Amino acid sequence: MSERQRLLLIEADPASRECVRRAALRLNFEVTEAESGLQGIGVFAPGLFRLVVTDLHLPDMGGLEVLRKIKQLAPESAVVVIASNSEVSDVVQALRLGASDYVLKPVEDAAVIEHALKRITESQALSRENREYREQLEARNRELHEHIEVLQRDQQAGRLLQQHLLPRTPYEYPGHIEAAYRLVPSLYLSGDFVDYGLFGERFIAFYLVDVSGHGVSSALVTALIKHSIMHLLREKPLFASLDAVPGDLLEILQLINRELLSTSLDKHASMFVGVIDSRARKLHYAVAGQVPMPALVTSSGAEWLPGKGRPLGLFERGDWQVLEASLPASWRLVACSDGVLELLQGDLLQREAKLLQSIDESRGDLDTLCAALHVDTCNDLPDDVTILTVRQD
Repeated sequence: MSERQRLLLIEADPASRECVRRAALRLNFEVTEAESGLQGIGVFAPGLFRLVVTDLHLPDMGGLEVLRKIKQLAPESAVVVIASNSEVSDVVQALRLGASDYVLKPVEDAAVIEHALKRITESQALSRENREYREQLEARNRELHEHIEVLQRDQQAGRLLQQHLLPRTPYEYPGHIEAAYRLVPSLYLSGDFVDYGLFGERFIAFYLVDVSGHGVSSALVTALIKHSIMHLLREKPLFASLDAVPGDLLEILQLINRELLSTSLDKHASMFVGVIDSRARKLHYAVAGQVPMPALVTSSGAEWLPGKGRPLGLFERGDWQVLEASLPASWRLVACSDGVLELLQGDLLQREAKLLQSIDESRGDLDTLCAALHVDTCNDLPDDVTILTVRQD
């Protein structure tokens, strides 16, 4: 035994008491002896004796009464009763009252005593280890619960911040041009982000970005992208003239590409950025790894816009191109993050075809398209889902 325990021995018979005492000493117990029930109860103290051996036949009181009082004082203390063959019914009653074991008289075989004491001490040690383990587990569970609460509060704060950074939806600009979006994160925070704004009286700029991964790290990158663009706006006027539009679009992509490459977050992003020239009825745009491509809906139906360019944050050069598309009097532009494709069945080409069909059938209307794709009712989204629409009727 690793530490010495105290044992209380209550036995009037000298021979039995000596046999038990020697067996307990061999097991390294510190033995306190009592020759009567009253003496044993008087000596006993909770926490002092983890093990008690008592005879059921004592000169002053019944051993069952001694057992009952000890269990009332210290339920965790183990009690071994000594009984004669004629006291079998008392043994049964003792076990019902909480006795851990019993030994029959005459007590002559020390091995029997040692076996009973060892079994009880081993059981107590195991119970103590289990209790300590449960206490440690409960403490760790409390710590984990506290950490989860902190994380939930942080995520709630992050979600509020991200929502605060997003533009109002829908929002109407001069010339009856309306921008709107639906953003549904797969987790509490989103790796998708959209923004739009009016530059001067002529240009309406917008973008949709989809950062790789999910959760907090991806959401932080969307905030970095928003901050980088706002910082660029403070340094120079963007989209101040028609001639500046292509260069400004490329500068935005180059800026974000540099920012992502300079971080150690191992993140990349796809992006669609565009400018509506309300005076000339033209769309100027560039794509960086965008899948699916944006779609333009006119009276002739829905068609994917052409274009190509590498994702942001992977290559020093993206080979991005600024393209143009003429706009009729009535049109709708739809851009989706790749999470939308996860709502459809089939391979990539089949999913893109089904998405274009849904865009065509909805005529590019945001609410109608979201209802057709079950964006708002789909449970357990595998990826962030974002749809950005710009329209003029």
